[in-house]
Parts: sequence; structure tokens; C-alpha cells
Amino acid sequence: MFLDHVTFAVHDLDEAIAQIEGALNATFEVPTDTIPGITGRVLAMNGSFLEIMAVSDPAQASLSPFGKKFVQYLEERGAGIFSATLCTDNLAGLQENLPDTVKNCGPISTWVPQPDGSKIYFSSLFFGQYHLMPWVIEYHSELPDVPVDLRLRSATIQVSDLATAVRHYPTVYGVAADRVRMTDGAARLELHDSHLELKEAAPEGLSVIEIEAPGRTLRLSFDDNGLTCTER
Repeated sequence: MFLDHVTFAVHDLDEAIAQIEGALNATFEVPTDTIPGITGRVLAMNGSFLEIMAVSDPAQASLSPFGKKFVQYLEERGAGIFSATLCTDNLAGLQENLPDTVKNCGPISTWVPQPDGSKIYFSSLFFGQYHLMPWVIEYHSELPDVPVDLRLRSATIQVSDLATAVRHYPTVYGVAADRVRMTDGAARLELHDSHLELKEAAPEGLSVIEIEAPGRTLRLSFDDNGLTCTER
């Protein structure tokens, strides 16, 4: 299992795109309206991607479960990291092993168009709050090779109770105990070439992602002034 993509919710799509393109020296693909009422653009990376979305038609967006949650997120929290998605090659097995107490929706099968006219087919499994529990995806199509030397490295999730989260998240996502690393005030769930970090802090939800580039790591987060891009 690995970190497949992260979705940002923003008010101004062009502003966010320009800021990230400048920081990464990379180019997003053309806008799409895969979700009715929401316009998005994707930055394809090596084995993962970053997705930036904004509401183009609030009334239409609110007609779908995803769109309704997206509009609600922006209204209540402002711009931020709306969701993360993990990829598995055995979605049915993961769902079968979920505890009875874990509410889930899916798998939902669909497809997305590609710039060359082809389609990528996949199934998704959802867990309640998008910004707090990453959903899981399984692809049913070959993914295109992307000659971009960027990689989605990590996503940090702020939780109210770290001890509870350290028991809950590995169980939901099937992460073995020996792949959970405890640090000072945080826990790292080691995935394939990426990781999730659980951190006890408020407000709950996704707070930071890291993108690995040649010779540097870029951290993307949101504060009262909007999107922040810092290197380390």
C-alpha cells in the first residue's frame, strides 16, 4: 500500500496552481470537471499525484456526496487539505478485514479521463470524514508512466488522541505493527515509498504533505494566510 494522491480544497484555483508550480518547477494538467460543480487540476508525479480543486457551481456540487462534503469543508474550515488516498492491490481483502465498528462506503467503481483520451478505471472505499480518514483505491487499468522526478512522500494527520489513533489507523489500513514507528508526540505508519504521520494536535485532519524533489523536500500546508510552501 502507498500514498496515491492528496486533494487540496481552495477558493482560488489559479492562485494555488501558480504558487505550487513556481515552488516545484512543474506543470499541472488542464482543468477537468470530473465532479459536477467542482473544477480540478492534477500534477502527475512519479507513482502519485497532487490534485487541486475549487467549487465552480455550489448548487451543482452539493448534489453529490463528495461535492457536498467538499463545499461543507470550505465553508467550515477554509482552504486546506481535503483528503488523502492510499492505493492497494487488494481492496476486497482490506474491506473484509475491517472491524465491524469501522463504517465504510463502497467500493464504488468509476473512471477518469486522461489527456490522451484514454480512461483509468478504479474502485474506491471511503471512511466517514474525508479530511481525517484517507480513503483507499484500487486501480483496474495500467497507469501511464510519468517522467517527472517528484514523489508524494508523506501526509500528516492531526488527531485528538494519539494513543487511540495508533490503535485505530493501522487496523483500518492493514499496517503491520512492525511498520508503526513512535516518535515524540507522533507516530509514523510506514507504507511503500511513503508514510502517514499521526500527530496529536488541533484541529483534527490532514495538515501537511511532503513532496520529494531532487535534492530537497517541499512541505505544503495551510494557515490563516493561505497555502504555504517551505523547503527542508
